[in-house]
Formats: sequence, C-alpha cells, structure tokens
Amino acid sequence: MTWLRVPLCLELVGPLHVGFLPNRPGAVLAQTRCYVPGKNLWGAVTATVTPWLYPTPRAGNFRDVGASIREQMVFSYFYLSDGQQLFTPDYGENGLQWGELEDRTFRSQFIGSQVSSAIGEVGGAEQTSLHEIEFIRNYVGSPGKASRKVLLSGAVWVRKDASIAQSALTVRDGSVFLNEVDVFQEIVVGGERNYGFGRLRRIPIPRQLEAILINLWPDNPGEVYKDEYFCLPAHVSYRKDLIFKGEIEMLAGREYPHNIDGSGFHGAGKSITNAGYFFAPGTRLYGNRMVIRMDPVGRFVWFQ
Repeated sequence: MTWLRVPLCLELVGPLHVGFLPNRPGAVLAQTRCYVPGKNLWGAVTATVTPWLYPTPRAGNFRDVGASIREQMVFSYFYLSDGQQLFTPDYGENGLQWGELEDRTFRSQFIGSQVSSAIGEVGGAEQTSLHEIEFIRNYVGSPGKASRKVLLSGAVWVRKDASIAQSALTVRDGSVFLNEVDVFQEIVVGGERNYGFGRLRRIPIPRQLEAILINLWPDNPGEVYKDEYFCLPAHVSYRKDLIFKGEIEMLAGREYPHNIDGSGFHGAGKSITNAGYFFAPGTRLYGNRMVIRMDPVGRFVWFQ
C-alpha cells in the first residue's frame, strides 16, 4: 500500500492552547501542552473539510468524514519550531529539554498565560470563576532582537488515490488538497477559541526544517521500529517491564457523544474518554524486543 509523506509547516496566527486532563485538584491554571498531538490535527481537519462536503452538515456527516480521514490519512505529532530547529522533547541526562533548550528556558520563551473570569449580570466577576489560561505564544523575542513568528511543524501521510465522500484527496505543492482546496490553508486547533486562540496557517516549509522532519518521520507510517532503546516522539502505552526515564501520563479527554440515531451531538464535552496510561513524548525507553508502529493519529502502539 502506497503512502505519500507530506512535511508541513504551520504558522501560529494567534496564541494556541492545547489542554489536557486530568486537571490537578483545586487548580485554577489550565495548562497547555507544548506540542499538538496527531488526534488534535485529525479533529481540526475533520471540522474544516466536512462543511466543504456538506453545506448543512449533520453530526453523522462529521462522524463519517472523520472515520474516512482516519482511513486515508495519518497525522504525526506537531512540535514548535523557529524555522531552523524543531523543539522535540527529550528527558536527557540533565532533565527535560526541548531541542537544545532546557525546559525552563523553553517555557520562558514560548509559553505565556492570562487570567480570565466570567462576568456576571451586574458587570462584575462571578464568584469562583477566576482562572488562568496557559498558552503557546504566536510571537517570541528577546532584548535587542526583533520578534519572530512561532511555527508548528510535523508530517502527514496520504494514501495514493485517496478520496473522501467521493472527492479526490491529492498531494501537491507541499500540501494536501481536497478537490482544489488546500486542507491546511487555515485550520483551528485546540481550546479557548472564544479568545481567538488556535488559528494556524500553512506556509512554505523552510528547507532546513524539512530535512529534520524527513529524518524524524518515516516514508511509510506503517513502518515497524525495532530497537532496545527509544526516545519517543509521541505517546505509547505504558509497559511495566520497561526501564524508562521520563514521564507517565493518563490520556483522557472530552468528546462529543451523539444520540442513538446519530443525528446530533448532546452534552458537548461531557463525555470523558480515558485511553489509559502512556509514556509521554520525550521519554527514553530501555528494554528487550521493543517493537512499535504508528496509529492514524500519531501515537505509537506495541506491535506483536
């Protein structure tokens, strides 16, 4: 089966918040991930292309298009970049680093926060509504230097001769097109969209960055990795028989359940899914007979 790999570079038009569960008990800070998992990209593409295919889409249309995209495309995790380097995590000898930057330095440059509150009927802040939102900045700078745009970069794979709802899905001009429309021309990812967060726009990928992505992600997403050591570029489910240096996290999230006939979604975000415990990206794994491969949303799965 033939896959076409497409390295992509997305420019942050505004700040970006990629939240995750569970929140810490009593916390008022909504933390953000410092990267975008493939599942978030899959959701953003589904939300973008479904209205192109169905002028008045129903919930079932989003579900069906999303399932088709999972069959026809694979999404890697996307990491921050300055156009020259890719800030992938690594729990090395000196703790967590992002590219060549220590975690503290990386966060001071790329991560910001703002305090918000719900406004009551009389114009004042509602009680218990005060909270802080962490976000990825869309511009970074330092004293004496001009500010620069923050980029997000990764790869997608498209099956040769792919189609969605009888519309051709093709690779050309450094992107993916559905009929004649660039799927990644502009998409919205993550939360806090009422604040204008999450807008991403595709730009031509710098040659140096493209070389890094080609080295990081394989030609074929079905490629099997076999080794006694991995530094993970994505999540993989926890195994107690492995020695590791890094973090374990529970992958949980909020989704939109639909009713029995599939005509509409109800209780948006009230359905919490729990995929279990995973080694986090950047974790170093050591063990015998470790064999992994990618799934459609960029996570690694143990291959038997």
